[in-house]
Amino acid sequence: MSIIIDRSSAEDRTAILALMDKARGKHLTDKERAQQGFIQGQMDEPTLARIQLGTGVFVVRDGSTLAGFAMTSTARIAAKNGLVVEMVKTVTQAVPEWQLDKIFLYGPVAVDRRYQGQGLLTRLLIYVCTAFREQFALGALFVDNANQKSLAIHRHYPMDERANFEFKNRSYVIFTFSPENIINHYG
Repeated sequence: MSIIIDRSSAEDRTAILALMDKARGKHLTDKERAQQGFIQGQMDEPTLARIQLGTGVFVVRDGSTLAGFAMTSTARIAAKNGLVVEMVKTVTQAVPEWQLDKIFLYGPVAVDRRYQGQGLLTRLLIYVCTAFREQFALGALFVDNANQKSLAIHRHYPMDERANFEFKNRSYVIFTFSPENIINHYG
């Protein structure tokens, strides 16, 4: 396995969108989705292109194969999507000491099932934190309470479970983390 992590480019968009589509787990039962993890929401190529122009999308490659990705954005830019608006509002209430321009949003994130359990998500998280540690003091993400696998994964990391919020009859957990703490924990 020849793993490379870097920022995505326009050439990665098709593979990112395909992996995102697979990671939604639409063909799974609710129980299987909870156990295997899932990504929510829809994304098209123009939206992905805008995200890439911002803080960016980071990818893990095994040779020429896209093995995973992590999308990032600023809280101010991302707060146009209803679900993200609720998340940002809850984060600002949970951590009022941090200004929005010091917080980046982490996610959605996916690792191809063939590569899960090999530490790629941790390596991707460290890479993102290293890229952002000078610019941002805090990372934030949300996980659907029905997504038991993602909750377990994020509870494994040195992250704080800060708050909960509801949106369209679904319940979410917000995690926050210091990029510096992630780097130091795994350094």
